[in-house]
Amino acid sequence: MSTMDPGAHQAFDGFVRWSIQEELPAAPSFLPPGELESFQDYYRTLPAADDEAAARRYIRGFWRGEAGWASRWIAHRRRAGADAAGGEVRVLDAGSGFGTHSMLFGAMGAEVTGVDLRPDRLSAAERRLRFYRERTGRDLHVRYARADLTRPWDQDCDLVWVYNALSHIDPLEDFLRLTREHLRPGGVLVVGDINGSHSTHVRRLALLRSEVHQEYVAPDGERHAYAVERLFPPEELRDILAGQGFRVVHHELYWFGLSRLPDAVYDGVMVPLQRQWKLGVSVARRQLMVATPDPAGSHRGRA
Repeated sequence: MSTMDPGAHQAFDGFVRWSIQEELPAAPSFLPPGELESFQDYYRTLPAADDEAAARRYIRGFWRGEAGWASRWIAHRRRAGADAAGGEVRVLDAGSGFGTHSMLFGAMGAEVTGVDLRPDRLSAAERRLRFYRERTGRDLHVRYARADLTRPWDQDCDLVWVYNALSHIDPLEDFLRLTREHLRPGGVLVVGDINGSHSTHVRRLALLRSEVHQEYVAPDGERHAYAVERLFPPEELRDILAGQGFRVVHHELYWFGLSRLPDAVYDGVMVPLQRQWKLGVSVARRQLMVATPDPAGSHRGRA
């Protein structure tokens, strides 16, 4: 998919810049204690509101990464739907957290449902959505729901987005089966995650947890199976998706230079290398994988 889409880029840039320069400084005015500290800690690496050069670098890297790919896909799908008199592009943000990607995709024109297990994250996401409406006067077609996506759900969608969340979904095969069943024709599963083969990630997570398969107990006492930072090496992730009836249509590993390299160098040198995903298994820190249901594929059971 081309990285050049002026209209999509403008919408993308506008939302991300608004979040950095207007929303984050105002967060203490609309997020209560607890939610505020968690939100600020999670986004502590974002540029300062008054650092324009850093903001430009951040937005450039964000656009070149997983969120940019999904945003361009949404823009392309919307144009194709308009040409065919189709309906809205529906996105499921699986593990939506504070709702940043849900809002971004809403700003790109999609109809988005953000789903998470944690009520505190969903509360913060709702407050952010209201703040956006109050400050900009614009409504985003975004709603949030507390749900376990390994259990039956009934929403059909064009894009299922899983960013830094696949490592927590357990049992994964149930989620993938439901995703396969609910994707509309031509729809995609888009996974953005760390490269589970990178030695730094392996060492860091080995110190953080000893057991991957654990349990999350919600404040109301409801219990959910929950994985703690399960690692997915690129080849293993491809095998898991194939085993669940998916066909990988796009896979790239992100090495470096997303935010700093000039367009000519990045597009001409780095992008072709990133798409040769086997070359980056030992050095890349992140990966993007896009898959569609494979009519010829077979569901081989537990991943």
